[in-house]
Amino acid sequence: MASEPRLFVITDIHDAPSADLCLSHGLPLHARLSLGELCVRVDLQGEALHHHLFHNGGMELAVQRLRALIVNAPPLIGLGYSAGGTALWKAVAQENAPLFGLMCVSSTRLRDEGALPIPNAVIFGENDPGRPSQEWMATVPQIATLLPDAEHAFYADGTYPALPDLRKSLARHVANWCS
Repeated sequence: MASEPRLFVITDIHDAPSADLCLSHGLPLHARLSLGELCVRVDLQGEALHHHLFHNGGMELAVQRLRALIVNAPPLIGLGYSAGGTALWKAVAQENAPLFGLMCVSSTRLRDEGALPIPNAVIFGENDPGRPSQEWMATVPQIATLLPDAEHAFYADGTYPALPDLRKSLARHVANWCS
């Protein structure tokens, strides 16, 4: 391999988490992009961006743009939060985006997606009402983690006690997926 893979981070509809709370903190980063940037609607955030993504074709554009960015980049591992993880998953599934691995955090729309041909892991809070079913968690992702006492946006809360352990887990996955 010419160079070690770097992380390609896609934030959620609120552009969360902040860079210092991101699980990638301290790991080699290629880029950190928002969904608004990817669907060319930087004027939108929150529910307005969510509506655009899932009802006005914004997700399709984000997925196409992701693939174009990934295909010409050095080796990458994707890290996506909520709808950002869904965009990365779809880029691999629908557009054959060449990622070395993918970790999705609270990407509840993955409940409608099938398995990927690359190493992948998902993380959900047990208190997230939109998380996929236990059956999906047991059959679709290669690694599924359910965090106790965690809500959907636990990753944006600097007080969630498992964040340091999740950073270590991501670092281990990156090392394993690159070996």
